[in-house]
Amino acid sequence: MSTSLSVTTRLSIQRGGRKWTRVILGSLIVSILVVIGVIASLAFGAVDIPIREVLDVITGSGTKVHRQIIFEARLPRAIAAVMVGCNLAVSGTLLQAVTRNPLADPGLIGVTAGAALAATIVLAVLPGYALLLPVFAFVGAMISAVVVYTVSWRPGAGSSPMRMILAGVAVNAILGAFIGLLMVAFADRIPAMMFWTSGSFNGRGWSHVEMLWPYTLAGLLMAFWLRSRLAVMELGDDSAVTMGVPVETTRLLAFAAAALLAGSAASVAGLVGFIGLVVPHLIRLLLGGNYGLIPVAAIAGGALLLWSDLVARLALAPAEMPVGVVTGLIGGPYFIYLLYRARWLR
Repeated sequence: MSTSLSVTTRLSIQRGGRKWTRVILGSLIVSILVVIGVIASLAFGAVDIPIREVLDVITGSGTKVHRQIIFEARLPRAIAAVMVGCNLAVSGTLLQAVTRNPLADPGLIGVTAGAALAATIVLAVLPGYALLLPVFAFVGAMISAVVVYTVSWRPGAGSSPMRMILAGVAVNAILGAFIGLLMVAFADRIPAMMFWTSGSFNGRGWSHVEMLWPYTLAGLLMAFWLRSRLAVMELGDDSAVTMGVPVETTRLLAFAAAALLAGSAASVAGLVGFIGLVVPHLIRLLLGGNYGLIPVAAIAGGALLLWSDLVARLALAPAEMPVGVVTGLIGGPYFIYLLYRARWLR
């Protein structure tokens, strides 16, 4: 008996050690991608700055012009891209966990569109309340999430992945129509609202970073606090209740955290799709499971959106593509692959 227990304990320790090794290596890989991406984002643009000059500016020297370009334009844009990517990736991770739907994504199920509509209403009707954009976006995202979940729910059967996707498509179409209506009705403010339709970091500065970081921090803290409960809920609601996890409360809090993260992200970047869908799947492949998924996905989401923004800036230079176009080109084919793997397109 003691020998068997000893062997079991050793195997458990070995598995735990391997999991931690994967998490550490995964975190290191995506962190390196973020660092390289930030340096590249600071160096390349309408005016290319040599890498050595970028490093000089970071360490406190460099020319005045380069310091102005980096610290007033490119650095806040890079930080905003990292935070928005982090928010969307963690939001998608929470939604996939709480709905047990591998295709759940803030954009696909209407959360981002709800946030964008609320933010567009503020820009069009209440421009004086622009500092409260994340709050309005959170409310819009939460309402949209509740509507999609309610429409896709069936008594005794819950909410299936297919019904949730179909409900999300319908809600996205309706909310997109309202956004278009507002843009026509308030045509004089189109420049301030245009980026919502496809997402952009053009013109994002320190004011946007200051507006975003409190909501990012709050959402991440909620996600980290919920991660152990969500891990238990993977065993099923009945098992989670038996183990003392308040299932409905946890599900509501996870939805709230996901809406807060996606809503605040949309308030800064507009409709950026597929980050919340792609990143959790890629990180699960990297880690071999859900252990350590939330922190690594948070960093990876920042890395992916940062590099996507860099591509958007440079691909058609001197013109600039919306970053949502790049993420769509990445996430669209991957979404089709997920559908095909789930045998929904066969």
